[in-house]
Amino acid sequence: MRSIVAAGAILFAASASSAQTRSADEAAIHAQTAAYESAINQRDPAAVAALFAPDGDLVFFDSPRVSGRDAIIQNTKDALATWPATMRFTLSITAIRFLTPDAAIVDTEAHFSEGDMRANRGTSVVVRQKGKWLIAALRVFPAQRL
Repeated sequence: MRSIVAAGAILFAASASSAQTRSADEAAIHAQTAAYESAINQRDPAAVAALFAPDGDLVFFDSPRVSGRDAIIQNTKDALATWPATMRFTLSITAIRFLTPDAAIVDTEAHFSEGDMRANRGTSVVVRQKGKWLIAALRVFPAQRL
């Protein structure tokens, strides 16, 4: 009987520890998403690219795939140059699904304060590298039709 109780206590402790780790990881991913929003609103392409893995890539709608931080900097610079100076961007996470302890799929919704496109949605694969969550791949799509 004591061994069953001890085994149960060990499983409970492991489960609680896993839940705390998952909660901390989710908080870190939310912080990474907030940093992306901030970098876009500050019109800082280098800060945007720094949130990607060195070999990270992105695809916006039907545009070609952009790979690597240098290319992401240039692509972001070009895209932001077309935005009105007063336009602001908000980004919220709609779902996080962990694939492994160091990789997750993150779904987001973006909203824009002005312009023809007022919303879109994205899916990213984020990976933990050297203790930091980074975007390995980002795909952006038109907003969901209601």
